[in-house]
Amino acid sequence: MKNMLSVAVLVAALASTASAGNWWETVKVKGDLRYRHEMIDKEGSDVRNRQRIRARLGVFGEVSQFTKVGLQMATGSADPVSTNQTLGDAFSTKDFRLDLAYFETTHDKLPGFTLIGGKMHNPFFKPGSSELIWDSDWNPEGGVLKYAKKMEQVKIELLGSGFWIEERSKGDDSYLLAAQGILHFDLSDERTSIALTGAYYNYENTQGMEPFFDGDDKGNSVVPDTIWNGTDVEEINMLYANDYDLIEAGIEIGYKTDLIPVKAMFDFVSNTQADSLNTGWLVGLHLGKASKPGKWEARYIYRNVEKDAVVATFADSDFRGGGTDAKGHEFGGGIMLANNTTFNVSYFINQTEIAEGADSDFNRLQVDLQLKF
Repeated sequence: MKNMLSVAVLVAALASTASAGNWWETVKVKGDLRYRHEMIDKEGSDVRNRQRIRARLGVFGEVSQFTKVGLQMATGSADPVSTNQTLGDAFSTKDFRLDLAYFETTHDKLPGFTLIGGKMHNPFFKPGSSELIWDSDWNPEGGVLKYAKKMEQVKIELLGSGFWIEERSKGDDSYLLAAQGILHFDLSDERTSIALTGAYYNYENTQGMEPFFDGDDKGNSVVPDTIWNGTDVEEINMLYANDYDLIEAGIEIGYKTDLIPVKAMFDFVSNTQADSLNTGWLVGLHLGKASKPGKWEARYIYRNVEKDAVVATFADSDFRGGGTDAKGHEFGGGIMLANNTTFNVSYFINQTEIAEGADSDFNRLQVDLQLKF
């Protein structure tokens, strides 16, 4: 009840900021509901079947001619890369949390520039929606300055950002400084598009710190933190063995045929602060687009992510169960059944613990019904 009242208050607050006209002309309410059946078959463990939901409700409004605000609530726990809520636990009530709270502002005196601050959608371009570095539900917190310029068949985008990761009352804070450049080309045939991207992600104060969020390394290299208990050396927790300065390069190629659109992508990342097991790459192909009733889409992705290629906490939470030190396939597809109603299937065939030579099998099936309003 408290959460629904909070959403009502957010709508009223945004409505009161409308600069002119009726409030419903400057404020939009959007949401979606996804119902999922999931099967996880992990080597050495029993096969797990579970039902999950994801519900999101957002309010987006124009504060003035130049400034917009977005506020969104979502199901799930505090996990930074998942808003899924598993059903069960004797029909208990479920969490509904703040997922987005940001402002976005421009000014006619600075054409092409956009400033975004708060808890926001991922601002980085991901070739082919690649989740090599960032899970699709990752919503960072901090500030971003973007610049975009369109010149005939070429569009240039540049962005710089600073994101807070861990604020510590004792010890140094951990934060992320990043820069990215993107070149978009629309070729003369008006069917072919190419996007090239390069990025640098600099994590500050990572080595020697506990893994972010819940202390689970999720595949990254760690070393023990020890104390002397008076009689022996005791391990109290695990700490990151490396810093993370990531260099990314990627390409996305799209082609609109008379029948179905085709999109191919490649994404590569290297962590310059690790001496070994420090690279990751992903290649994929998308066919079709489920954009209206009866339309379908399909995809195939293969990736190989070494232990310390990326910060595992923020990587794709579905591939290998979330994290790094894995390789394997992803198959998926969907069809729009009716307006705003889509049926999707995803299947992961992965191998984990590659660095240790274990090559444990990890298979995951997801069957989704998604509804938007």
